[in-house]
Amino acid sequence: MEQEAREAGTVSRNQNVVYVMPHDWASIAQFLGPLLERVDDSSNEIQILVLTPDSEVAGAVSASAVKLLEGRQVSIVAATSASRASRMAKISPPQVLAGSPSTIVEMLRGAAIKVETLKAVCIAWADELLVRDESSSLEAVMTEVPKDAARIIVASEATADVDALVERYARRARRVAPVATDAQPTATEYVTVSANSRLSSLRRVLDDLDPKSATIFVRDRDRLAEVNHLLRAIGYGAGAGVRVGVAASPEDELVVLYDLPASREELREAVGSARRSIALIQPRQLPSLRVLAAGGAVRPRALPESGQRARDFDAKVRNELRSILDEGKFGRALLAIEQLLDDFDGSEIAAAALVLLERERETMRSAMATVPAAQRPAGEMTRLFVSVGARDGVRPGDLVGALSNQGGISSTELGRVDIRESHSVVEASAAVADTLIEKVTGTTIKGRRAIVRRDEQPSRPERGERGDRPERGERGGPRGASRGGHARHVPGGRHVRRARDAKAARHDARLRDAP
Repeated sequence: MEQEAREAGTVSRNQNVVYVMPHDWASIAQFLGPLLERVDDSSNEIQILVLTPDSEVAGAVSASAVKLLEGRQVSIVAATSASRASRMAKISPPQVLAGSPSTIVEMLRGAAIKVETLKAVCIAWADELLVRDESSSLEAVMTEVPKDAARIIVASEATADVDALVERYARRARRVAPVATDAQPTATEYVTVSANSRLSSLRRVLDDLDPKSATIFVRDRDRLAEVNHLLRAIGYGAGAGVRVGVAASPEDELVVLYDLPASREELREAVGSARRSIALIQPRQLPSLRVLAAGGAVRPRALPESGQRARDFDAKVRNELRSILDEGKFGRALLAIEQLLDDFDGSEIAAAALVLLERERETMRSAMATVPAAQRPAGEMTRLFVSVGARDGVRPGDLVGALSNQGGISSTELGRVDIRESHSVVEASAAVADTLIEKVTGTTIKGRRAIVRRDEQPSRPERGERGDRPERGERGGPRGASRGGHARHVPGGRHVRRARDAKAARHDARLRDAP
């Protein structure tokens, strides 16, 4: 790793540089080493500023700087907290400072630091920083950076947004990217982890697959000891077939990438001829893994106990998720869930997100069911008979949800929902009526097999449903209504009610006159 740093150091001191490399902590030395060579140990002022997406990356950069500067008296501060870093900077100004743009802006506003003495500023990793929408804070910091300070930008991919950032802050920068001798694709699987759950995830992978022979790829010296300790603790001693290394053995069934390789060549060497490889990566490292795979299949691996929880969602939800994944525009959401990986697997988090989605959809359906028909989108509507009603415990929101999900339509295609005792009548857009009849008939709603058909002639109101009776004179209205709309005397009609009311009045009068 130190050799790589020295090779990268051939870049001239005042030259702007863009590094395109995987987002892996072990790769930090490749761009940080040349920067640290610029530090003047005798000058107690800030000389190197590294702008990071968050405090975790700031901590990793500072930790790498400590190792690279071993033997030198250089002050290093990771600005993982603005208040703490400000207090420490006032006591002893750091020569190397790493932190997010928003944290650095807060320190500048509090006069805790000055950047007039900077020799170089580094933005690492720029693509992730853009996803986190730190643009305004980045602009505020970069306006304070001296014009003669070198600008270093690190990104996992040279996207259009990254190119725009380079043009803005590091024009005419030299590009340093891993040189690939060929583009041979490498297929691999991955398990999403957090920085703190990586070790436990390794144990779970070994428990799940139980390989007879495997190599655990580790390129960071500090992690080598913790992986070896874990292997000994779970019984993989000498001769057990599972070892730590940087290249697979010919007989290996499995390679676990505990660290992310720094180049495509290193990935191919690590995987070798093993039948299977699984990378333990943080969500932010997924784009880097895809770049390293050079077009090879990169598929998620669900660990058993968590994967089972996520398999019960229907095909429609999975198709919706696939469409979002194919778009690939979920960078901010990907970073938002990272801290949850300390306690849960990625598939568990995805399942929880789907539960939240269903709750929001249910709320929306209930709200839609209460909207008057006059306020719904205009269009030809068809009345549908649905064979579930109040006695089945169905509510308007339940019915809207069932028809939307099982019929594969939007709830906006539905109109008024009329829940009756043994059935319901639902207004639906004429364009989707046949689809609902075909797809929903035979499914289960509230534990009862549903039948959906056109309600060409609405059924008579059931006993106790007088409030649901059609207007007098409507075709199919109450018994006794003539075609002209005039009511006739029928049992239980107006005349009977009047007689009943008169009888009750006479009874009350007798009670008042009684002695």
